[in-house]
Amino acid sequence: MTVYSLRSVLLLSVSALGMLTGPARAEEQAAGQPQAGAIELAPVVVDARQWQEDVQRVPGAVDVLATDSLGNPLSDSLGAIPKVSPNVQIEQSSVQTRVVIRGMTSANTALQDPVGYFVNDVALPHGVSQAPQLFDSTQMTILKGPQGALYGRNTEAGAIKVSTQDPDWTPTASASLATSARDGVDDWAPAVVAAGRLSGAVVEDRLAASLAFRTEQSDGVHHNLFDGASDGGKTDRWTLSTGLALQAGPETDVTLKSVVEQNNNGKQRMRYLTGPYATGRNTTNYNTVSWDDSTSAIQSLKVEHHLDDLTLTSITGWTHYERDFQMDLDGGPLKTLPNLLSHQDDALSQEIRLASPDQDSGLRWLAGLYAYQEWTDLDYQSGTPRVGRTTEIDQSGLAAFGQVEVALTDRWRAGVGSRVEWIRQNGAQTLVSSTGQSAYEQTLEQVTLLPRLTLSYDLQPGTMLYGSYARGYLPGGYNYGMATSASTLTFDPEYSWTAEIGAKGRFAQDRLGASLALFRTVTTDKQILDLVPGGTQTISNAAQAEIYGLEVSADARLSERWTSFATLGLQHGEATSYTTNVSQGGTLVSTDLSGNRLPMSASSTYSLGVRYDEGEGWFGQASVNGSSPYYFDSQNTLKQSAFATVDAEIGHRFDSVELSLWAANLFGENVYSRAVSAPLGIIAEDGAPREIGLRLSATW
Repeated sequence: MTVYSLRSVLLLSVSALGMLTGPARAEEQAAGQPQAGAIELAPVVVDARQWQEDVQRVPGAVDVLATDSLGNPLSDSLGAIPKVSPNVQIEQSSVQTRVVIRGMTSANTALQDPVGYFVNDVALPHGVSQAPQLFDSTQMTILKGPQGALYGRNTEAGAIKVSTQDPDWTPTASASLATSARDGVDDWAPAVVAAGRLSGAVVEDRLAASLAFRTEQSDGVHHNLFDGASDGGKTDRWTLSTGLALQAGPETDVTLKSVVEQNNNGKQRMRYLTGPYATGRNTTNYNTVSWDDSTSAIQSLKVEHHLDDLTLTSITGWTHYERDFQMDLDGGPLKTLPNLLSHQDDALSQEIRLASPDQDSGLRWLAGLYAYQEWTDLDYQSGTPRVGRTTEIDQSGLAAFGQVEVALTDRWRAGVGSRVEWIRQNGAQTLVSSTGQSAYEQTLEQVTLLPRLTLSYDLQPGTMLYGSYARGYLPGGYNYGMATSASTLTFDPEYSWTAEIGAKGRFAQDRLGASLALFRTVTTDKQILDLVPGGTQTISNAAQAEIYGLEVSADARLSERWTSFATLGLQHGEATSYTTNVSQGGTLVSTDLSGNRLPMSASSTYSLGVRYDEGEGWFGQASVNGSSPYYFDSQNTLKQSAFATVDAEIGHRFDSVELSLWAANLFGENVYSRAVSAPLGIIAEDGAPREIGLRLSATW
């Protein structure tokens, strides 16, 4: 197991910092000597701090997936994030979806996630688990570290922002069709993705509208031995995105956006790696029909009013999420009753922000209020004999947040931010089993203060050093799946402090953009899974953890037609204090797991890619994304081996029509999306297979 000491990380950072600032000195010497016909990287503008600015001006780690990437088959899912953001792992399994940033995860299948996910400025209560497919999007922004001082809903490990396209004021249309074949057990399985968009003015200079859709169909690549079925991994998904833009006055803009998605997927995707029922890749042995249906809807009403040098923003959000599934309990041919889940969540939120976003001002500030009400209903049936748990959770929250950034000198800037949040949750559960019925409830209430400090220094225009220190937390919640009493129903919040220093800028006459970040996060009262006598699984606050590391990212404009990118992440995440009960031969044994690696926290990640684009003519790209080994569990018994996946595309652009041939996971690397220990062996879910396809798209 590779362990990076703090000293070695610092030495690496000093070397990297020298590489970043070295070209800056050369550019400073060449100042005043303009280059004719210079080839430069296009500026990347983000609203990571709720105002428009160049990404190089943000005193923190920010990564971006651009608009042209999000519409590509190689980047239309969450799996594209690790290509641009180091120290990130993705779980996209039939059990759950989660993004792990810098080794920070929630308790398995928990309702709340340390990574916030925002669609059109509206927070998704369950995070990425209820996120729709990436399409009709303008940009994805990935922010790392606590962001409570900037956003309505609190985030502990980071935030992911996605915005759908605004309606166009001139008539536009686009359409695309991608057909592909996925490498299955016995043969290649076909898949089809179709998408389209229409937009234009409804009332000239007053009202514009847009309508976009996407549909995806595939039987999947799995083969089930028990009944010979080949649709256990099927995908049947459609997504609808609509928008209205109203110019209500010379200083007032109103935007209404809606994204709705429905999934009807197969849930026969996990297999045994060991034991008497072990099978090969994508080969399952379920004796129970298993399915997973879900619906996600996100509505956003945004009103923006400009008051001289101030901007007043109101965002009203409503989210709806439903999930119903039936899953084989043992993942094999044993005669057991299936697990059943019916889950519904509705949330109404209101955010108001007032900001002075003038980039040329020596004082910039943001102040906001956020309130939400959330209703969650769960009906979970599991086990043989059957045990049923019906849970109702009502949650209310109110927060005030803000930040101030002031220019101390021409080069020094200091920022102070904070968040004060009140949350009240009431959860009631009814437990029904063969021994009888019981009912219990618990109320959780907390007030939390989350300060944030930043300091930055401009080495020269476009090159910055920065530091930040922020507190984060993940609210407490409810153990809806395994509780047996009021004492096992709830768990408390976890808290963390994150320190980060870094450098970022543009070099070599703006042909190279690079960033460096060092970070350290210390978490206390970490939410973990535990066992208590009787075999009950609980979520407790019995661990402490430390994560530190280094991240480097670079984009380069090699020539008029060639660009490249690269990322490198190094990190060490371990449980510094962690004692839990572990089942050994049917007996619970108190075990000290201190020093173990945190789940999903690889020692290193990397990506490297090149792109070629003639404009009208040929274009193409190739990239590799890799990771060192990591564990799926806190006991460090389930391990993913090191991997590297390769993607490639080549195509031709004919005026407004594009035709391309693409391949994802070109060499068929098997990266497990999930692995768990079971009484009969280790169960795992295979990741995305090799996929080769053709894509035709057109714009008008």
